Amino acid sequence: MTRRLLSMAGIVIAGTVLLTGCGAMGAGNVAYEPSMGSYPDSGGAESQQDESAGDGDMGASGGEPGQVAADEDRAVIVTGSVAMRAGDPLQVADAVTDATEARGGTIDRRAEGASTDFEPAWATLTVRVPAVEVDGMLDALRGLGEVTTLDLGEEVVTNQVRDLEVRVNASRASVERLTELLTTAADTETLLEVEAQLTQRTSELESLLSQQRALEEQVAMSTLEVQIRSTTVEGPTGTPSFWDGLVNGWNGFLAWGATFLFGFGQAIPALVILAVVGLIAWLVIRRIVKRMPARTTPVEGSAVVNPVVAAESERP
Repeated sequence: MTRRLLSMAGIVIAGTVLLTGCGAMGAGNVAYEPSMGSYPDSGGAESQQDESAGDGDMGASGGEPGQVAADEDRAVIVTGSVAMRAGDPLQVADAVTDATEARGGTIDRRAEGASTDFEPAWATLTVRVPAVEVDGMLDALRGLGEVTTLDLGEEVVTNQVRDLEVRVNASRASVERLTELLTTAADTETLLEVEAQLTQRTSELESLLSQQRALEEQVAMSTLEVQIRSTTVEGPTGTPSFWDGLVNGWNGFLAWGATFLFGFGQAIPALVILAVVGLIAWLVIRRIVKRMPARTTPVEGSAVVNPVVAAESERP
């Protein structure tokens, strides 16, 4: 009986201790969780916001230089044509030449024609200026005359430039390796094979370098075709009159007469030589004819007498 009571008392005491410990642990956990939960959450949100803000700032700050670098690496060929009207196209053409040379450009081609009776004066120029001076050149052209037509075009050749650069670097490295092998060739057969390969690769490298220089020149220098026409036509207008026809006819006759006289003047030396040769031939033929014996021709109606018969008839 006493043992049973002691056992029950021990169980009760142990259960009480256990319950008390569990309650304390539960209370401690409940009191701790809000603080722990709120701190990491708040700190995590703030840190995430800071990190996202930092990433955004980095993206913004890093995006613009990247865009600038992309723009700087962008290779574009600019070509265009400009049609102008001016009172004196030839004088404006000289001014266009001066404006081009002032901007470090060149005139690759120039053709011009003066005003005639039925056609106005004109001038055509092929202008090449640095790409950065295209806008300034267009402003200068607008100041020299009336720009009636403007057509500008861009051709992006960034990929071609990069491809040529990669191919040039690879070809140059190959040439360098072959040059090193050439110095260390062990036998004649290897030496000849390496020389052949080196010659081929060197030729390919020179071709690639030539293409690269041509492409870089097209990118660096823009081409503009400038056409200048006169604003007025000097000459007759409307339907030609009788007097205009008479004047044109007289001018045509004078032109024909001048052409005839010119041709006659050219023919005189030949005519003189032919006349001399003809005179000599006539004299020779005349002398030959005089030396030939004269032939007697019977008179019409007279009888022809046989000398043999006549002699027999005269005998007694």
